[in-house]
Amino acid sequence: MDGKPKILVASPTYEGMKYCEKEFAESVTNLNYPNYDILIVDNSEKADYFNHLKETYSNFNIINDNPNANEKNKMLRLVHSRNLILDYAARNNYDYILMLDSDVIAPKNIIQELLLCDKDIVSGVYYNYFIVDGKTKYMPVAWTALTEKEFETIKQKIQLPDFISSSKDLRAHLTEEEVNSNKLIEVIIPSAGCMLISRNAFEKLRYGVLDTIEQGGVKTTDDIYFSLEARKQGFKAYCNTKIKCKHLIRGKFKKEGNLYKHPIYD
Repeated sequence: MDGKPKILVASPTYEGMKYCEKEFAESVTNLNYPNYDILIVDNSEKADYFNHLKETYSNFNIINDNPNANEKNKMLRLVHSRNLILDYAARNNYDYILMLDSDVIAPKNIIQELLLCDKDIVSGVYYNYFIVDGKTKYMPVAWTALTEKEFETIKQKIQLPDFISSSKDLRAHLTEEEVNSNKLIEVIIPSAGCMLISRNAFEKLRYGVLDTIEQGGVKTTDDIYFSLEARKQGFKAYCNTKIKCKHLIRGKFKKEGNLYKHPIYD
């Protein structure tokens, strides 16, 4: 369409996300970009939610990831659905995938702004809750590598395990200053729930999980696996902090009657 790249706006989901379904559907329907399609992949264990989505959103392409539904591990079901999206985009000749989590609400201009970055992997930014030093903190879902100076300081303070050998093996959340800079920042893990992936990248990469001694024996999430694989294949990842998305975490934060309000969205 008028030379505009063809975008697949895609999201894996399941019946547990019904609470934010309408707001998500409205947001992806009203993006300010002329050449995109919407794909929703449901990996619920039963077909009820898939049938509901098909009946409610006739303008969306809804896929029932049914063979995957017998997998009881939710993370592995998610990985399967994300890879299904990669395959669908490659098979149907899309130029980019805008991979969205079904509880992430992106601003209307997200596609244009991320395309302007001219990167193979670039995200906006949103927040989530993390346990840091035994306390629950609300922090950006995007990480930069530690500087060599920061790494050396940590090495002097604590005994690091053998699998951590350089600053690239550790990461730090984006700071509030970085988030508020409204700049494009190179990261080692972007905000994967609002991430634009070029065809050059999505044809070569897969989602997965790791459970190896090199990762400390901890099973990683799909976004960490994707980012590690991207780096192995020479791709750099970026976060455009100008694009701030809402994260609709049920029951986690309320402010003046608005279930999903946070100061960065005011």
